[in-house]
Parts: sequence; structure tokens; C-alpha cells
Amino acid sequence: MIANILAWLCIHFGVSSLVSVAPEAFVNVFAGLYRVKSWETRTKLYGCLGVRKWKDRLPEARKWFRKGKTAAHLRHPTQWERFEKQTNRSELSHWLQMLAAPFFFLFNPPWAGWVMVAYAIMFNFPFIIVQRYNRVRIMRMKNHVYMRG
Repeated sequence: MIANILAWLCIHFGVSSLVSVAPEAFVNVFAGLYRVKSWETRTKLYGCLGVRKWKDRLPEARKWFRKGKTAAHLRHPTQWERFEKQTNRSELSHWLQMLAAPFFFLFNPPWAGWVMVAYAIMFNFPFIIVQRYNRVRIMRMKNHVYMRG
């Protein structure tokens, strides 16, 4: 059990730190992953999930790595692209962290391996949802400004 906890800590911090310093070209390879899907803008999915109410309760790795800004700093359109790139890095980091879950089958009984897969999904998915929610918000702000101007 202690080995699993330590392994996950290494995975979370290791992947986050690697993605935070990865070249922009590497992050852009996964551009299709970050693309806002039409169903995200047509539905009120994020409102139904109550993302706005709980998103600020999640810990933010950017504070530990001293990288990036919060959505509260998005007062000017020049900051939107930078924040959007930050959401891409964060989302990629959480997808990559989930990919590590199957390795726990190598040193755990099958039932514990499945618990690790469930943990990976339950831990990372809320962060992915927040990044996608923020990206939809940025897109709506851009559309609002460009439609007016």
C-alpha cells in the first residue's frame, strides 16, 4: 500500500513537472485532445456538473511549480491565449498520469490493480473537466469580444 502511494506521488509530481517544462511543440502534438467539442458548447454539461462551484477546491499544481495564472487574471484578451496554452498543458498532464495506472497490475494483485485504475480516473478526471470548462469559457469570451468588435 505504501509503495502504491509513493508510486502515485512520483507519477503525479513527475509527469506534472515534465509536462510543465516540455517544449510547446510536444504539447501541440496532442492538439486534437484539447479541441473544444461541439457538444461542449451546445449543452449545459459543465453547469449540470456544478463545475463553477467546486473547481476552486481542487489543488493547483501551478502554485507548486510557480507557473501560470488563474482564470481570475483573464481581464484582457492578450492573456487568453497564454491561459489557454496553460489549460492544454494541465489537461495533457492529467491524461498522461492516467496512462500510468495499468503498470500497477505488475506489482499488485488484479483487484488492487483495478483499484489503482479507478483511483487514476477519479483523481484526474475532475482536473480534466476543469481545464475543458475553462477552455470553453475562453472560447466564449473570444467569441463575445470578436462578435462585438
